[in-house]
Amino acid sequence: MNIVDGSKIEKIRAKNAVLIDVFRATTSIVVMMKRGVEEIIPFESEEKARLFIKKHNDYVSVGEREGIKIEDFDHGNSPVELMKAPLEGKKVVFVSTNGTRVLSKIIAEKVYIGSFLNADNIAKIIDEETVLVCANRLNLYSIEDFLCASYIKGKHMGIHMDFERIKNIILKSKSADRLRKLNAEDDMLFSLSLNLIPIVPVYRNGIIREVLL
Repeated sequence: MNIVDGSKIEKIRAKNAVLIDVFRATTSIVVMMKRGVEEIIPFESEEKARLFIKKHNDYVSVGEREGIKIEDFDHGNSPVELMKAPLEGKKVVFVSTNGTRVLSKIIAEKVYIGSFLNADNIAKIIDEETVLVCANRLNLYSIEDFLCASYIKGKHMGIHMDFERIKNIILKSKSADRLRKLNAEDDMLFSLSLNLIPIVPVYRNGIIREVLL
């Protein structure tokens, strides 16, 4: 079971994969599924998302660029905000700076959406051939993605993982400082809630839906 840096690989080929973007794309996707979203269509660019929205105005638009909500979109990429949003039965167009860009690189039968919110359930559903893909930031290492991937791998292998130690390392990281500067500390803390939402979204054929465990 390999852990790879999705920001530095042009294409990622695997039978199955897990995308991990703790701050905040994959956390937000898990939240949207919890809130009753029917499907999510991810786009690697704002431009492609806007073209789709023009033709499908019944979709809710969710997205950010460099941590800031995209102008005219319905919601930004805040899991705390999305937990309160009226999303039951909705279809969503989703754009993020790193997560959806890396997702577009993965060629696999299934891409599971992983985060700390659903980490143990991800660990149960994957097998030894699954590739764990850390979204990271472009040319920048994101320790929270690597540590989440390591936690999932360890749990799958039956190894005891000290989550409190992992959490404390992340809270002292540059990634955490970046969210603090964006006044998104509530998102940061929420994203580090272990196994809060036992839902496993999966990306197949261009659409993210929930896996029924």
